[in-house]
Amino acid sequence: MLETVTLVLERAGGPMWIREIHAAAEELAGEPLLWTSVKAALAAGTSGKSPRFQRICRGVYETAKSVNARRTRQG
Repeated sequence: MLETVTLVLERAGGPMWIREIHAAAEELAGEPLLWTSVKAALAAGTSGKSPRFQRICRGVYETAKSVNARRTRQG
């Protein structure tokens, strides 16, 4: 699930609402996915020393790479 959510956010190239992430992950997987599984993957991916995702605001996420790239361009 973590890889699927990561791929969805990488393809998006920017922030997405969790509902959009869930729908895109289901489309990518070709089958229904549990809402709680997608939420758990996002929660797991935002913690640790090298997080995969960044929570922008309530219900909106993007890849940590996107955040770092934006900071590099701005700075």
